[in-house]
This record gives sequence, structure tokens and C-alpha cells, in this order.
Amino acid sequence: MSGGAACRRWWRAWRARFGLAEVCGTAGAAAGFAAGYLPAGSLVAAAGLATVGEFAGFYACLGARAGLAAWRATAHLAGWRRLAGGAWHAVRQELGSCAAAEVLDFTLIRPGCLIGAAWLLRPLPGGVWLGFVAGKAAADVVWYCAEACVRRAVAQPGSP
Repeated sequence: MSGGAACRRWWRAWRARFGLAEVCGTAGAAAGFAAGYLPAGSLVAAAGLATVGEFAGFYACLGARAGLAAWRATAHLAGWRRLAGGAWHAVRQELGSCAAAEVLDFTLIRPGCLIGAAWLLRPLPGGVWLGFVAGKAAADVVWYCAEACVRRAVAQPGSP
């Protein structure tokens, strides 16, 4: 398979899994950043609220999709068995690989990237907002790399 075909296949898979969640997360991050920065000019508050907003938007979307898939996958069960089976399906299929990456991202990487980039670019016209975009992009690259590593490790349980 050529490199271009592999890239297109990867892009389609990423878009199907994370596209809408990324849009929802980005909207939440932008709203949180604005809510934290505009009233007092605090980059710390802006980064913290952007991180919370992105987390809420991203996982609300992923959780809704995972819950719907789990509901469909456990249609043959009833009662508590369906609830437990659906929860296990959702965690195993979607949310499990994200959780490991999210802990580090939520507590350190995303706020650090947002604060750092916004602070470094603040002397430029619109620099704080350029920093928001650059910091979010940097944090996303780190998050997606960590998530992919965890997903591969989960998919290959016998590998070291």
C-alpha cells in the first residue's frame, strides 16, 4: 500500500473516531479560554478553564457515541446485565485507551502547553490567541501519540 493510501486510511479512521469529539472539545476549550482570560487577563485561569472545557466537550461527545454503541452491542441482554455489559463495552472499545493519556494531559500537558504558548506569543498582535491555538495543537499531538501507544498496547496484550 502506498504512503498516500495509508495516510488517507488513517485520516478516515481518525475522523470517524475523533472528528466530532475534537470539534466539540475545541469549542469547549475556546469558550473556557475566553472565560478565563477576558475578565482578568489571567493565563492560568484561561488554561485551566480551557482544559476543563475541552475535557467536557470531548468526552461528552465520545461518551455519548460510546454509550450508543454499547447500547446496541448489548441489545441481547436485559436489566443490570445490560448496564454492566454496556459499561464494559464502552470502556473497552473507546474510553479505556483515552483514560491513560487523559490523566497526564489534563493535569500537566494541556495546561502547560496553553500557558506556555500564550505567554511566549503574548507580545505579538493577537499573540495570546495565537498561543491558545499553538498550545492546543501541541497538547493534541502529545495526547494523540499517547492514546495511540496505549491503544496499540491494549490491542496486543501479549507484546511487551
